[in-house]
Amino acid sequence: MPAIRPLNLRRLASTLLLFLGLTAAGGGFAADERRYEGLLLPDDFGGPVSMSIELRKLQGLLVGEFKAESPYAGNGRVTSGDMNGSKCDFHVQTGAGPVLHLSGTCTANIFEGKYRQAERSDAGSRGSFRLMSKPADEADDTQSAAARKSAAPASVTQCIEANTRCLLSCPQADPDAAFLCASQCRSRFKSCKSRAALR
Repeated sequence: MPAIRPLNLRRLASTLLLFLGLTAAGGGFAADERRYEGLLLPDDFGGPVSMSIELRKLQGLLVGEFKAESPYAGNGRVTSGDMNGSKCDFHVQTGAGPVLHLSGTCTANIFEGKYRQAERSDAGSRGSFRLMSKPADEADDTQSAAARKSAAPASVTQCIEANTRCLLSCPQADPDAAFLCASQCRSRFKSCKSRAALR
């Protein structure tokens, strides 16, 4: 029977410890995963922009995915930043090209704060946002069924649900911003309802 050399034993022990450490880190990974969806509200009152974001903290590094409507249309990713307890501060490379800086309070239920485009300083490039938490199982089902839903016209019930989400994400502190946001929600609801009636 060959004798186990001390060097091989050390290598085996260090590999085992590394494996156990990575397994333990992976177990804590799911606790640092958050999904949100809601609206970006530009300071120039250009109308709300629907968006969703998924944030994960992976061994001290913040990663994630971003999806939004025009002018930030397409899929993007979190390029840098930090999620420290209930404080989130990070940069997102959007699908359309601009880099957004989002900063605010992110709890288990809501993520709200301010955003701005990195290269611009006009009122249309900055604003506030209010995103509601999205359960993980709902997010996975939404991603798998997204193609089917986008191809089929919305029902009146789906229009009402979308309008409710839109109205809930409107700012409450500023009456003027709340009015403009509610008006935008109402016009989107009317167009959604007319599309549903044609179905």
